[in-house]
Amino acid sequence: MDFISYNLESLGSPYAKQLKQGYPNLRFAGLLEKEFRDSFIEQNVVRGRTSGLLALGMVLALSLIDALFGAAPGAALLNVLRLGVLCLVITLIVLATFHPALKPQYMGIAGFGVSLVGLVVMYMSLVAAKAGASYVLAGVVLVVLAACLFLGLLFRIAVSISGMLVVTYLAMGLLLDVPLNQLLYSSAILTTAAVIGAMSAYNLELALRKGFLETKILNELAERDGLTGLYNRRIFDDFIHRVWRQARREDVGLQIIFVDIDYFKIYNDLYGHQAGDDCLKKAAQCIAHAAKRPFDFCARYGGEEFVLVLYGPPRDYARTVPEQIRQDVIALGIPHEGSEIDNLVTVSVGVAITRPSTGRSLAGAIQTADEALYEAKQGGRNRVLYKDADASEVETGNFRVNARIKA
Repeated sequence: MDFISYNLESLGSPYAKQLKQGYPNLRFAGLLEKEFRDSFIEQNVVRGRTSGLLALGMVLALSLIDALFGAAPGAALLNVLRLGVLCLVITLIVLATFHPALKPQYMGIAGFGVSLVGLVVMYMSLVAAKAGASYVLAGVVLVVLAACLFLGLLFRIAVSISGMLVVTYLAMGLLLDVPLNQLLYSSAILTTAAVIGAMSAYNLELALRKGFLETKILNELAERDGLTGLYNRRIFDDFIHRVWRQARREDVGLQIIFVDIDYFKIYNDLYGHQAGDDCLKKAAQCIAHAAKRPFDFCARYGGEEFVLVLYGPPRDYARTVPEQIRQDVIALGIPHEGSEIDNLVTVSVGVAITRPSTGRSLAGAIQTADEALYEAKQGGRNRVLYKDADASEVETGNFRVNARIKA
C-alpha cells in the first residue's frame, strides 16, 4: 500500500497524500474531513440506533420494575425523569438514525441527547447515592461509555461530553451534600471509565480514518490505469458525460485536450518495452500536473494517447496549459534517436474548444479534439493545434482513414 500510495500521491490523490502525512490530531485537510464525517455517520448510525433502542428498553424496564414491585421513596420523580425526559431524548436519537432529514444532524443530536441523558441519570444516581444506594453509579458509567463508544460519536465530541459529565458529577454531588468519601470514590470510578472510553474512542477513530483512506485509495486504483496511474478509459467515458451535462446546465465552456507521444512505436522498438513504460509514466505525470483545478480531469485514452478535460477554463489558462504540457515533456529530456523531428521525446497536442449549450454533441466535440491531434501530427508533430468544436464539421471516423501516418 505504501508504494501504491506514493504513486497516487505523485498524481495528486488527496487520499494518498493524507495517508502519507498522517492525522495524529484526528483531522483531515480540506474537504476530506467533511467527506470522512459523512462516511463516519453512515457507518455508525446503525450502532447508534442499536444502542438507543437498548437504552430505551432498559429505561422502560426499570420503570416497569418499579411499578410491579413497589417504588422506593422518590421513585415518582425518578419515573417522571425516566419517561418524561430520558425516553423522549433517546427516542429522538433513534429517530435521527432513520429520518433522512435528521441523519446529517445525527452527530449534533446524539451529542446533545447523550449529554442531557447523562445529566438526568447523574442526578438520579446522586439522589440514590445520598440515600445509600451506591450501586446506581453504574448508570452514569454506562452513559459515559455510550458517549465514547456506543453511539458512534467522533472522538472530540465524545471526550468533551465524558469530561463534562465527570466534572458535573463532582459539582452536583457537592451541591447535593453527598458524603465526600463516597463522592470522591464514585468520581474516581467515573473518571477511570471516561479515560478508558476516551482511549478506546481515539484508537477506534484512528483505525476508521486509516480504513477510510485505504478504501478510497483502493477505489481509485480500480479506476486508474495500472501503468500510468491516470484514470482509465472507462472512468473517462463516465466523467465526460457527467461534466458535459453539468457544463450545459451552467452554460460553461469545456476544453478537450488530446496528447499523443510522437514516434512512440519507434521508441519502443529502439529502447525496449520497459523504457517505453517508463516514458509513458513520465509523460502521464506531466499531464496529471496540468490538471490543477477541482473539475480538471485527465486519463489514459489508449496506448500512448492521453486526454485532459478543462472545465470552464479562463482564456489565458486554456491557451497556456496545452503548450505547457508540450514543453514539460521536452523538459523531461528523454533521448529518442528514432524521432524525425528532435533527439528527445516530444508530444503532439490537439485541442477542441466547445460550449455544450450551443448544440454541439459530445461525440462531435471529442472527434474534433481527435482530429486536431492528427492534424498536429500531420503538420510536423511536436506542436499544439486548436480547433473550435462548435464551428467544425466532422465526418466521424473518416479522417483517420484518410490520414494514416507513421506513429
